[in-house]
Amino acid sequence: MGTGRFAGSGSGALGRGSSGARYSSASTSTVASGSAMALFFGAAGGASTQAVAGAVVRDTFGQRGVSEYIYKMISSPAVQGMFEELFTLSVLLLQNKTWDAITKRYGVPDQPGCLAELSTAIKRNLGAKEPLEAFREIAGISLDDVLLAAIGEDDDIFLDGNAGDVLTAAQKHGTKIFGSLSGYYLGSVLNRAAIREVPPLSDQQKISMQVASQERADFIIRRFERTYLSKEQTTYRQMLSTFQNNEDWFRDKLREEIPA
Repeated sequence: MGTGRFAGSGSGALGRGSSGARYSSASTSTVASGSAMALFFGAAGGASTQAVAGAVVRDTFGQRGVSEYIYKMISSPAVQGMFEELFTLSVLLLQNKTWDAITKRYGVPDQPGCLAELSTAIKRNLGAKEPLEAFREIAGISLDDVLLAAIGEDDDIFLDGNAGDVLTAAQKHGTKIFGSLSGYYLGSVLNRAAIREVPPLSDQQKISMQVASQERADFIIRRFERTYLSKEQTTYRQMLSTFQNNEDWFRDKLREEIPA
């Protein structure tokens, strides 16, 4: 359930992007300082090396207001609720041979587009418990990111496939994704949070930011494993609640240098 890595471009599950940067390019200095941001968003198109992208993510998350925002986000009912639902879905999609248990739990029948409808049902249920639209949006997109990865990034199956299509694809691709669920989910959440804090990105910059956000997520999870996992019976499923209960530790890991 540890680290994970997405293969997609980071443009949003099924084209569902974020609501856009909260800062214009004129206010870049309020997001991240130093040469990394200047290189990444330079007038000549910017540098897209992973080292530069990693520095941009670290500098962005290192801002006091941003790290506080991300801490509140990972503590929110929406982000924690989606994480919990994905653990449940990992069992229902991988261990059951029929869609019946999903229908019973979520009220979604076997029909074309049932996985998209399942996603909508989960978002609708958790959305009623989350007052902040931004947190609902990030949690919902991250849910879709993981579900799409679990069926091999196949948009057609997500949008139009029946239960048989979904279960077959999940059996083929989902073991890897759900086996590293903590990494895949946290990577998506951090990526969605990061791109809301910077100026608009080119396609290449989106890829670089996604990889850098995943590297940050993997680093945080490795530190979680070292510090908390299995202590006092802490599991991966309790990862986000552990972050919530250890705010200073979590915010330090957002800005800590990742060893080479």
